[in-house]
Amino acid sequence: MRQGAKYRILGINVLVALALTLMLNFSFLLVREHPGRRPDFFPDFFILVQVLYFFFVSWVMLTVNTVKQWSLMRRIGISLLLLGLWYLLTPEFHRGRDEWSIMLYSRKLYNPFHVLRFSFVGVVSVLYGLIYDLIYQKQYMAIENERLRSENLQTRFNLLANQISPHFLFNSLNSLTMLVREGSSERALHYIDRLADTFRYTLQSGKNELTTLSEEMRFTEAYFYLLSIRYENKLFWDVEVEPRYMAWRLPSMSLMPLIENAVKHNTITLAHPFRISVRTANGYLIVRNPLVPKIESTTGTGIGLKNLSQRYQLLTGRKIEVSDQDGCFTVTLPLVQP
Repeated sequence: MRQGAKYRILGINVLVALALTLMLNFSFLLVREHPGRRPDFFPDFFILVQVLYFFFVSWVMLTVNTVKQWSLMRRIGISLLLLGLWYLLTPEFHRGRDEWSIMLYSRKLYNPFHVLRFSFVGVVSVLYGLIYDLIYQKQYMAIENERLRSENLQTRFNLLANQISPHFLFNSLNSLTMLVREGSSERALHYIDRLADTFRYTLQSGKNELTTLSEEMRFTEAYFYLLSIRYENKLFWDVEVEPRYMAWRLPSMSLMPLIENAVKHNTITLAHPFRISVRTANGYLIVRNPLVPKIESTTGTGIGLKNLSQRYQLLTGRKIEVSDQDGCFTVTLPLVQP
């Protein structure tokens, strides 16, 4: 990446130097085409030397002013020294003797035309360097802000995972203990397998930003099985996911905080079984559950839903929709088409 940026800057410097060279040497073409002048007023060889010389000067000046490790004053100082050197070594053509020489050995050292040309090169080079600094700083700030946002997102995700894991593990072990006491060895083994799948996905999801809906549903099925053992004959879920959406993507661990919040904040009893609905429609994943608030209100940090909303905004550029209407709590998650 850095090597490519270096070559790109080099190419831009060459193009700008070529533009400066054509502007500075355009006067020779005007003089040669003047009807009152001889066509050979300036020999072709001398014009070629002038063009190559000023191209080299312009390219060196632009390169000096795009060295980001140097301060502005240092670049200006080096530019002035180089301009003085280039001025003394400027090739000149002597009309009477029909020959060209270096200005350092010219009888008339001061040439207002050359002073104007080199001043123009110096001003353009410094301004070009300032514009380059502004663009570089803007890009650097954008990259730095994106890095900080990603680190903040990862920190929040880790906080969420660390917050869920101990609580979830404690409840899962209680459910496993219940199965062992009942002598349900087959169910206990199956429960352990699903518990391992759940924690494996939780660990892997920290490495992947987006996952397929198929993978997310496989994890959610394992996670919901663990909850169904804890809330036996009390907790159910309806799944209506169209197969064509299975390859679509969404941020990993999007469903877990929604299900966890639904179970945490609502009453779940045998008399009033709780049912969570997960379905797809028009490129969205819709999670809905009835609102049956517990008599004793539960306090929560709100990290789960807030974290999910921020992750969606950062990873997909889209927002989730949350509604609380007609006695139902609904969260609509946009899916990313592969």
